[in-house]
Amino acid sequence: MNVLEARRARHLIIRLDRGEELPAALVRALDEAEARAGWIEGAGSLEQAEIALFDQASRTYAKTRVLDGPCDVVALSGSIALQQGETSLRLSATLARESGVGLQLAAGELVWARVYGLELRVTAFDDLPLVRVFDDRTGLTQLTAQSTALPAIVGEPPRAAPPAQATEPTRAAPPAEPTRAAPAQATEPPRAAPPAQAAEPTRAVVPPAPAAEPTRAAPAAAAVEPSGVPLPQRPVRRRQEEEAYPEVGDSVTHFHFGECTVISSDGERIRLRQERDGRVREVSLTMLRIEPPTVDPATGKKQFRLARKN
Repeated sequence: MNVLEARRARHLIIRLDRGEELPAALVRALDEAEARAGWIEGAGSLEQAEIALFDQASRTYAKTRVLDGPCDVVALSGSIALQQGETSLRLSATLARESGVGLQLAAGELVWARVYGLELRVTAFDDLPLVRVFDDRTGLTQLTAQSTALPAIVGEPPRAAPPAQATEPTRAAPPAEPTRAAPAQATEPPRAAPPAQAAEPTRAVVPPAPAAEPTRAAPAAAAVEPSGVPLPQRPVRRRQEEEAYPEVGDSVTHFHFGECTVISSDGERIRLRQERDGRVREVSLTMLRIEPPTVDPATGKKQFRLARKN
């Protein structure tokens, strides 16, 4: 037995229209939503489908059965995981259709289908990276957690919240200097008071010049509160840097797709061409955290790093 727990989940409602094909259309939608692990449920209608059953004796899938004609999806469920770096689906379906002998049911693993109308609910697990690995005992590919990805996900929130800046006010807070200066001023007037000369009171009045010291110390104390102002200003500058987004011709390193080149951009979505295989990917910038770019001194091209937005 293997128990995995996900504590951070999103719920996606996906509608596939007539003529779209499973699983390709669903994989595209999940890639755009950055859903790499999760569970699927759905219902609807198909124009054509292919299903297969796993033969435990031979540890292989039997011949694919083709349902040529309209059929209703009585139940559809499955899982999402990564397999060899790509989004992988495993869908099981129960299908119903009219036949010459009445209502006919068919069930199995859904290998391919052409959609007539299909509605899906996807629960995406953002903190549980799942992968499919081959199980020698059964001959199946089964789900497991990608342990190497867990530290990166768990460690990101602490890096994003700089506690060092929060401690700055506590170091600037001890304005004990004004308190030491205040007693010195309080003792000065008694020394200046005993002389009965008229000029002496003027000297006693002059100590307001030290009183200017508290005014200088007061800004230091006030600076403790305004220090909260410069502190937010640093993140503001970082956010302004993040407003820069990749443009056509720029290079990006996507956390899932790897090294890519931007081929089109409208400020909200960009299309990327993967360097490793030339595949074109379209992603939404609102789903990503764009780190400030670097510039290649040799070519002058900008290089962006695209990370998952938590």
